[in-house]
Amino acid sequence: MKVLAGHPAFIVLLLSFLCGAVVAIRTLKEGPMIDADGREYKTASLIEDSSPKASDSVRVQCTEVSMIVYIQADFYRTGRLVSPRELFLGGAEHKQDSRCQAVASGHNEYVIEAGLRDCGFKLTISDDDVIYSNKLIFSPATSHHTITRMTDAIVPVSCHYKRTHTVSSSSTEQAPMTFSQSAKFSTKNSDFSLKLMADDWLTEMLTSKFHLGDLLRFEAKYMGPEPRQLFVDSCVATLTPDTTSVPRYYFIENHGCFTDSKGGSGASFLPRSRANLLQFQIDAFLFRNDLRNTIYITCNLKATPQMRSTLTDKACNYVHSSWRSVDENNSICWCCDSICYQNFHRDDVLCDTVTLGPLRILSNK
Repeated sequence: MKVLAGHPAFIVLLLSFLCGAVVAIRTLKEGPMIDADGREYKTASLIEDSSPKASDSVRVQCTEVSMIVYIQADFYRTGRLVSPRELFLGGAEHKQDSRCQAVASGHNEYVIEAGLRDCGFKLTISDDDVIYSNKLIFSPATSHHTITRMTDAIVPVSCHYKRTHTVSSSSTEQAPMTFSQSAKFSTKNSDFSLKLMADDWLTEMLTSKFHLGDLLRFEAKYMGPEPRQLFVDSCVATLTPDTTSVPRYYFIENHGCFTDSKGGSGASFLPRSRANLLQFQIDAFLFRNDLRNTIYITCNLKATPQMRSTLTDKACNYVHSSWRSVDENNSICWCCDSICYQNFHRDDVLCDTVTLGPLRILSNK
């Protein structure tokens, strides 16, 4: 039973039960994935080449402001890899537009991320849907012998949105759409927040796209009326908003131990500037052997009335082969390599669980 109590999944369930945590997904400005009520991800059948193999090699993800098209390098499933220079969205006039061309992303996969106002997207409005449609074009290059071994192909792709969604066109830049369904993901009634921060730690990050090795900077905050001290009890990365899904990776656990800081990365809690705020950072990563390049970050946050650290209320980094507290109380970090627990029950702790994502991590720059 002692081993079970230290398991991360058990800790998350226990915290949710004791604190009445409300799971909330905070959607990012640059395109959260919305469920089937809000949109459809479509990959239509091939037009010019009747073989189903090419269309099976294409996967589409719709965000608030763009379409992301993933293409297998083995486009026709014949073992012959195509070049990303042979794939683009739109018509012939978009072939040389870098915004519409495919680029390498991951193992034997290419990606195109194009704004819904770029690359010749067509807008169609029906009684129920707003539809952005386009064509993925494969135009094989001709060899110096003027021969080719593959045929041209056109794969229709589209993003469908409910009519309750609106698109703002008041700006020349891509303006994010507003989704009426997003209210069910809102954290507006919570006293806790989790934000992705820019390099200066002063402003919120306006993009959700990163490259492997980039620093992801997070700011957790308690905004309740009474003075409290904030702690990040645990954080887990998953491929979906479901924290029980596999694979998953806990990088903060055991009541505030930043376990990822033991790996020699840039992961750490920053020195605390205010009691109700805690900043931390981690190197961007992907799950090995998984073609998806989006991750969700879910953190259990809590606020205590006592302005001091304890074995279960702490923020500890692993520095120079030892655990150190950002609150300058290193003695409470000794349990990070075992199981941290208190021998008494507390009912004065406020808790919430916040999910941030999806974050899109690219494997190349």
